[in-house]
Amino acid sequence: MSSNIVEQRLKRRSSCLTIVVHARRNFHENSADRSRNFMSPVFGRGLMWTDAGVISLDHKTPLNFSYDSVQNRAGQWFMVFHNEFEDSYRVVTDFMGYYRLYYTTFHRGKDQVLIIGDNQTSIAAELRRLGRPVSVYWPVAASHLLSTHTILQSSYSHKTMFDGVQSLPADAELIVGQTGIREERKDRFAADSGASYEDLLAAGIERAQNQLRLMAASPIRDKRHALSGGRDSRIAMAIAASAGVHHEFSMMTGDPRTARGAQSRKVLERDLQVAVGLRRFLQLDWARETQITGVRNDAHTSLEIFQSRFAGARFSWPAGNTVTWPQELRLEVHGGSGELIRRAYQNMRNHPSFSYLADQPDTVVEDARKLFPTVVRHHQYIPADIRAEATEVFAESMSIGENLSLSEQLNLHYASFRNRDHFGEMIHRYDRNALTLYPLAQPEFLQASRLLDSEERAQGRVAYDIIQMTYSDLNEFPFDDGYWPQKFMPIRNRRHYDQDASDFRDIQNFYHKEDLDYRIRSSVQLLNDPDSPVKAFDATSTTTSMSANAVWELLEHTNPPVKGLGSIIPTLVAQGTLAPGPTAAKLETISSVFTGRHAEYDPVLFSSRQVGENVAISADEQWHAASNQSIRIRRVDPFIFHVDLKIEDGRAIVRARCNSDEVEGREWAVYLYRERNKIAERWYSTELTAEFSLSDVDPDTRLRALVFSRRADNEQHVLKRYSNWLQPQAS
Repeated sequence: MSSNIVEQRLKRRSSCLTIVVHARRNFHENSADRSRNFMSPVFGRGLMWTDAGVISLDHKTPLNFSYDSVQNRAGQWFMVFHNEFEDSYRVVTDFMGYYRLYYTTFHRGKDQVLIIGDNQTSIAAELRRLGRPVSVYWPVAASHLLSTHTILQSSYSHKTMFDGVQSLPADAELIVGQTGIREERKDRFAADSGASYEDLLAAGIERAQNQLRLMAASPIRDKRHALSGGRDSRIAMAIAASAGVHHEFSMMTGDPRTARGAQSRKVLERDLQVAVGLRRFLQLDWARETQITGVRNDAHTSLEIFQSRFAGARFSWPAGNTVTWPQELRLEVHGGSGELIRRAYQNMRNHPSFSYLADQPDTVVEDARKLFPTVVRHHQYIPADIRAEATEVFAESMSIGENLSLSEQLNLHYASFRNRDHFGEMIHRYDRNALTLYPLAQPEFLQASRLLDSEERAQGRVAYDIIQMTYSDLNEFPFDDGYWPQKFMPIRNRRHYDQDASDFRDIQNFYHKEDLDYRIRSSVQLLNDPDSPVKAFDATSTTTSMSANAVWELLEHTNPPVKGLGSIIPTLVAQGTLAPGPTAAKLETISSVFTGRHAEYDPVLFSSRQVGENVAISADEQWHAASNQSIRIRRVDPFIFHVDLKIEDGRAIVRARCNSDEVEGREWAVYLYRERNKIAERWYSTELTAEFSLSDVDPDTRLRALVFSRRADNEQHVLKRYSNWLQPQAS
């Protein structure tokens, strides 16, 4: 039962389209306007917002849609239109480019072939199935693998990890025909000539209001609106209020207790303080948990689910042991894509390295080259020639707009990559029974923002004006970082209030109800196969082992240009300078061309034919149907161990813990560190415990142990794990 749910609901089956353009086909010259009249939809996937609501294109392509009618449509979708008159194709995506597409081209004799699909690993697999060579493009692959920077947490270039496979830009359509295969770019930030700032905002507000009214009118009971101390969610709420539908939604905000770090918790606590005041003013109810269900996954299944949706596009694999979702569909409104109308990548601008850049339009390439070592932290391991090419790929990805400094290029880069990967999960959430709307993702808002100077835009002028035009009272409340600049709003218009007893009661009430929701989620009876129950796993230990196994597996199939990769990756992961989950996901994508563990996909063929040709099975169909299926190599099970360090009677006792049935054939070595200095070691032994005298150790210093584990029959595959820090005096 649970395995069927994983396949049908949690994994996403990719589509891989092959379009063959025959050189022998007669080509008819006609104008662009005339060509459009002959365009009809032949394929589509995803979720599309229409004037009547949201429709799914996954199971049926709406044949009544024209090419012009889908322009600027919101959602996460793509469609293929065929021009029968000239036998050409046009591939179109949603306005924001949330639906990611990848493609490659090659010649088969005199014919040109395009393969396009929505998963990098599926494209590579289809190439191999059709007998085409596929190789890893190491300038991009190595950059991703040796970085944890925000920009490289998702794809950062239209070049991918596979040589010759590239992503379709967010602002491009792909045209396939007798004249070749080319991208047609459109400037999403450029408004029609003569369009005013105010008119653009008004048009965007009207479009967003209509979407929110459609949501509010839905018979679905559970409707939620996110609202925090930030600007984006407040813009969405102001538009909902101006549409007269905000009371149709309950309100949700983040629980500070779920934050992983002290700084994140502090931010969420301030968010909550602002949110409770807004909730009381707007007279909204807190969103409460409804009936939910879910399944338990092992680590392999968890990774396969993630890869089926995001392979090569993003790498933040959460390595979750369970996946839950509401039993009934819920509707959610979020404030995503707000960075597009102000400023993106503020953390990069704050980095010391950025202050040394000239940041002028004529220095963009050189500035990007200088920034590359900051973005790829462990770049020193990449060979010089590949590092040079990787630097140029990065510089090219930062050179999107004309006559713009790197500061402005960063905004366009965010729109082209990070934004679509960060918020392009509408389908992912819908498959888990949550339909999401981003009211800020309107073409007119983007276009209006570029009519302002960069400084005013960065300060949030667009956000302020949208709220002022829809529900100005919400501008008077503070945000989590203070009020609007005085140039936007005089101090006399600010609502000053200190946290009082009612705020305290609201916060305690919020925590109380969150605790009730947590108990509901914890008590869910997860669907499971009684014949093969799934055990819980520790995410950090499991992903650490899987990242090491993945790099060793890669070395069995190819010789990466990064020398010593089999030792570098486990070491950096153990040191905490590479995250184990994302590292395992990156390696899984890179290795897929060798292991056959690609995302499952449906191959589809479109082929132009001679006029009057009437052959039951064309040569194209015979070629495309031929199967060269590669063997799918099973992933090695992770070996998991933990390290305990304790101090007794002036001695440090280090012990490795793991399942007893996995110990046989393993050897263990132990290092003991005082701060960063190694003070003792025990070389490889079958003993799981090691003891060290602390007679000469300052009791005020910290100690930590590092344990190495290897199989006696394979000394090159070494897993490493640190203990927690321990202070002798505290012990």
